[in-house]
Parts: sequence; structure tokens; C-alpha cells
Amino acid sequence: MLARVINWDTGVKGEATAIYFPVAQRLQFVDLGCRFYAQACYDIHHDLHELCDSIPIDTLDVILTHLHMDHYSLTPLIPHCCLLNIPKVNAVNIYVPGIPRTPPEARNIVLRLLALHEIALKTIARSVSEALRPIIDLIKRAGIRSKPAVLYRGNKVNIGGGMHIRVVWPPKEFPQELGSRLEELKRRYGEIVELLRKACEHDKDLCKDIERHEEDARMLGKEFEKLDQERERKKEEGEEGYVTVPPDSALAKYILPAIIYPLPDIHYYHNIYYYHRPELIEALVKISDALNDFSLILEYYYNNEPIIVIPGDNSDDVLNYVGNLEEKHIGGNVRDVVFLRGAHHGTYYGKYLNLFRADIVWLSRHDKGYQYRREYWDNLNTRPSLVLTAQNVTKTGVIIKSPNEWYVHARKKPF
Repeated sequence: MLARVINWDTGVKGEATAIYFPVAQRLQFVDLGCRFYAQACYDIHHDLHELCDSIPIDTLDVILTHLHMDHYSLTPLIPHCCLLNIPKVNAVNIYVPGIPRTPPEARNIVLRLLALHEIALKTIARSVSEALRPIIDLIKRAGIRSKPAVLYRGNKVNIGGGMHIRVVWPPKEFPQELGSRLEELKRRYGEIVELLRKACEHDKDLCKDIERHEEDARMLGKEFEKLDQERERKKEEGEEGYVTVPPDSALAKYILPAIIYPLPDIHYYHNIYYYHRPELIEALVKISDALNDFSLILEYYYNNEPIIVIPGDNSDDVLNYVGNLEEKHIGGNVRDVVFLRGAHHGTYYGKYLNLFRADIVWLSRHDKGYQYRREYWDNLNTRPSLVLTAQNVTKTGVIIKSPNEWYVHARKKPF
């Protein structure tokens, strides 16, 4: 078996995927979150225990395609389910999308949004009396090697057993062709600042934080410049790849939100977290939506043959742009893959996805209900063998024996 891909319905808007590579004994969570707790989230909690108890794990990866709470909110469950009382894990890797270095205005706005994101999370965490312990503390106590890493287009992550990940997006330089997306980002940033200023009318500490968020963003910019210099140094020394971020650094708390400010205990979630500061939750959602176009796009390869594609939450505009880039890269040929996860819960579609003919497509749950894009099953050139959706199943398991042999197990929803 090359890989086992598991997808869960989160009950509300969310994305939860696990991929296990048995040869490398490597378990990856490629997003694990939901908008707020539903019964399905309790089921996922139970499944995580069973999953981690049933397989040998040498390396554990947490990949956040982007910083959206419906993609990371359940990650604090991972150490409780997969690290405690399991001495076999030797390394934990955390991967997050990089921030474009140019143009400066794109980088500055993204950094300011990250600063506001951290402020909103910090304020909510201050108001919660019951919280799960941070992942980093658990990793340190367990004595496990851990390294968060920032990924850009062109990076490669070796998995082992003939498998690797090719990072397709985000780029180091945000393209001029997507200037309209940058203008939209500026507009959203202005709305978010105004929303947070209204929320801080009765919270002086929050107001102070908002007033200095641009200063925080400048500090972040300097930290990222150091990462860029480290990356260039590695390139000069012939060492290609990504750079890592110290998990206890100031920079880490901005790019690893679920680790620094984990969610409260599930039993208190509805009463304390979600309803206690609804205006801050709204700000978090708006910030995260604004950052969608910087989501990771990942292609998984076995012996240089693609088998899995995960396009993040990127918009149609970005997917069309990446499609044009990749068309030049591969010569416009449609490539066969075993598994494709729908972009933005199956509500976005673009030219990039036209480059793949998937055997299996998974479409998760969105807050718009089940308004999936018809292109996922109607495109004659790329029509999949099977489309699985959160509307019909609560859990899917795809066993990939080879690029040409696979099996599916699905837990059907009761009617």
C-alpha cells in the first residue's frame, strides 16, 4: 500500500484530512478543523485515538494549507490522541504557507492581517477559562524533535518510500496578473480594522493591540527577511528546500495560531468560545477569508507520478493563473491521479483542476450547504470515477495500492 487517505465530514464548515504512508510510517494531517463544534467533531476526536493507536508512526506531520480556523481548530487534539502515551513518534513537522516577498504592498498587508489574526485569537484565549494545553508544550515534554517550516512554490518535501510532495503555491513573488486580488485584499483589510476597532470599545487592551498592529507587522517583516536570507544562504551552499522556524520564536506565534492559542475544551466550546466574543470570531473569519489566495497547493508523487492533489482554498482567479503556469510546465496534458480534494470545500474551481483526471474526488462541507461546483463531475475531459461528498458520507477511507489500483471505504450517513 502506497497511502491511505481519510476524510471526515465535520458536521459544519470544515476540512479534515489524514494521509498515512505505511512504508515511511508517516502520518500527515492536511488541515484538521471546523467552524465550531458539532457531533461530527466528537466523532473525529474518537477516530483520531483509534487511528494513532492502530498504526506504527515514526513521523507526524501537521500541514495547514492556510490560517483559517475551519482548517486548524481541531489540531490541538492531535497531541492528545497521537503523542501522549505513544513513545514511537520520533519527529513532528509543521508546514505552513509562505508569504510572498514582493511586491512589498502584498507582503505588508498579509503581515498586518497575520498580526490582527494573532490579536483576535489572543483576546479570545484570554476570555476562556478552560483550554487544551498547547501542542508545543506537549511536544517538548515528550522530547520529540519538532520543526515548523514555511513552504513556497518550488519546494519539495520528501516523505520516503518513493513519495514526495511538490509545492505548487504560494509563490515567492505575487504575480502582477492577480492585481485585482491584491485590491480585494486591501479592501478587506480596511473592513477588518474597522470591525476590530468597534469590538475594542469595552476592551482597552484590545484597543492598544490594534493600534500597534502595524508595528507588529514590521517586526514580522524583519523576521521573514531573516528567513529569506537563510534560504538564500542554503541555495548558495547547494542545499535546496525550505527553511524552518524555531517553535518557541516570536514569529511562530503568528504562523502557528492553533499551537499558541489552542481551542478550549470541547465541553465548553459553545457556551464560552463561540458565543462569548462573536465579533472577534467574525473578524477571524474575515481575516482568514482574505488569506485564502495564499493557500498551499500540494501535489503528491510516487516515483514522479502524481497520485494526490490538494488545492487549498484558493479562488478561481488563482486556480486559473496556476493552471496557465502548470500548462506550460507539463505541456497541457491532462494527468491521471487517484485522489483530488475539492478547492474551498468544492465551491471553487479553476483551470488548474482541469489538468487532472481524478479517480476519486472528495468535497467537504461548506457553510453554503452543499452548493458544489458542477465542474467536479460534469467536465467531460476530467470526469472522475467517483465523487464523494460530506452530504452523503461521514467518513471516507481511500486505500491506494498503486497509481492504478485503489479501494474506497465510506461510512454512509443515516437517513
